Amino acid sequence: MDACHGLARVIEGYLLAVSALKDDGSLFLCEYLGPVAPQASLDALCRALRIAPEGLSLQPLGSVVCSGIACTPRQWLLERFRPMSEADRQPLDARLYDGFERELAELLRGEPRWYQLVSSGQISLAGQLGAIWSVFVFGTECHAYVMHCSWDS
Repeated sequence: MDACHGLARVIEGYLLAVSALKDDGSLFLCEYLGPVAPQASLDALCRALRIAPEGLSLQPLGSVVCSGIACTPRQWLLERFRPMSEADRQPLDARLYDGFERELAELLRGEPRWYQLVSSGQISLAGQLGAIWSVFVFGTECHAYVMHCSWDS
């Protein structure tokens, strides 16, 4: 179990480095949710984020219809929301995300499955999760992790 928490810290370190490279106010957090399959981790996720599960669900990443600034982990890691200068308008090099995917697969000893936290729209989570936010759950059949992405102006 300690190894799983340590793995979350390694992933979070990578995400913090990406946040520094982006330099646009994006924040990333990673936490171990427990010995549970990602698709069955909604209760653990809500406890970790300190939010009520009512009106929330986890959907497979490819099935979520999204219209917004960033809808996928790839977009969160590569796109800049408010560049500091004209020179920073370009997204980060795609190899950065490709390296993240490879590192994740190596750390987890297999390709992670991704799910996204989806709200029914009945409630606003901006106060708890950020003005612009996405929450992704990923992992293997036996362990789940959360990647919380947010941006506040």
